Amino acid sequence: MIPPLSTRGLVGALLLGCLTLAAASQAARLTYFRVEKEQNDLVITWQAADEANVQGYVLERRSPFTNGTFKKIDTSFLPHGIGKPYRYRDDEVYKASSDEVEYRLYALSVSPAGERTLLAQQKVNYTATTIRRTWGSIKAMFQ
Repeated sequence: MIPPLSTRGLVGALLLGCLTLAAASQAARLTYFRVEKEQNDLVITWQAADEANVQGYVLERRSPFTNGTFKKIDTSFLPHGIGKPYRYRDDEVYKASSDEVEYRLYALSVSPAGERTLLAQQKVNYTATTIRRTWGSIKAMFQ
């Protein structure tokens, strides 16, 4: 038989549970999030100001060719410390003469539930000087 908890033990258990939930719910904070044109590609960069309880990052893209839905484009970003920038070169966007592309970045928590926290979202109007059709950009048209 398990002995009943005393009032002091119950308060301590509740306090420990609250502290654990508060630590688990703390998400990353960003110093910056940028989407910039670089040659014929879009480059997404960000830097974390806090990576407490972060297991990784998920980057998603929405464009006219994804029928208005966000698609995961990379999930391989593991936390590597605050103050060190992350960089992703998106060379798989189908580049018509003028497109609006939107990116969003999520942090995955280390909690058993693996919650996702939206950290940043940015739209870019992209006007290419030349239409470059690589295998990746052709594939992106049909996603």
